[in-house]
Amino acid sequence: MIELIFKDNTQRQFFDNFDSILISDDVAAIQCIDFGEQEQTWMANTFSIDLSILTRMDDIEISSHYYYIGNQLSMQFALPCIHESSELIETSLTIIMIEGKIISFLQSSLEKSFMQLHSSKKYYDTIKMNTVEELFVNLIAIFSDYYADLTELIAKRIKNIAEKILRKKEFSANDLDLITELNFDNIMIKESINEFQRILMMIKKDNVFENAVQERIGNELNDLVAVTDYIQYNFDRLDDLKDNVSNKIDLEQNKIFKILTIVTVCIAIPTFIAGVYGMNFNNLPLAHWQYGYLVVIVLMVLSVALLLVFFKRKKWF
Repeated sequence: MIELIFKDNTQRQFFDNFDSILISDDVAAIQCIDFGEQEQTWMANTFSIDLSILTRMDDIEISSHYYYIGNQLSMQFALPCIHESSELIETSLTIIMIEGKIISFLQSSLEKSFMQLHSSKKYYDTIKMNTVEELFVNLIAIFSDYYADLTELIAKRIKNIAEKILRKKEFSANDLDLITELNFDNIMIKESINEFQRILMMIKKDNVFENAVQERIGNELNDLVAVTDYIQYNFDRLDDLKDNVSNKIDLEQNKIFKILTIVTVCIAIPTFIAGVYGMNFNNLPLAHWQYGYLVVIVLMVLSVALLLVFFKRKKWF
């Protein structure tokens, strides 16, 4: 699907049929959503752009991609988005700037994630489009806000899970799995920010824009550093939570081991006595006494009672 966004930012058009699309000077941005080979071919022919960057999506996990050749600026990086199951998944975003227009290739899942997190609006809704440079730098600002929103979302999930887990008296492997899942989401956001920062630094290095725009890009890089610091704070909270849960699990296991130790020691002496009197010797003490059986039973019970008193005084239970 192709979406046209006009400079006045009040009009949008959606097209499934390429023959009816008319690109005018009033069009500021073109979005290609859930694209396939037909959409790529139409885009390449209509705008005379190099789409070779789209062939690099398979190795997006290794690094982001950035090209600035001639009048075309192309960048591609991975962005976390919220899946329908509320889990974070990773999808790629490709942005190409050429001849006063911004062309983007994305999946509908990413667009829905932007709508859900960024004030329930699409990321073009609140930005100015007087020039393509202004549109581009404001788009970067929206990405910075999106990363901040994702980081805040993870922080809220960590807080909610911490409140539930820390109030529980018993813990399981599922609790640690939840912490591990949040840790992975945090890593995903941090890796995406690192890729995005690398692209912005390369844009600054190439002096793609005038000084005012370059300065704004620098400001956004500073904002991303603040977001990265908060991501590290999330990592620290997850580590503390994991240590807390692990320590409490260890305490529970220690209690179990203490109980097993008490049981083992308490039955050791009666077992020893029973073993001795189970030997086939003729001259066993008390073996032929009429009260021998009763005395041995009393000794066995008494040994257990004394051991229980001992462990009780040691506060093992």
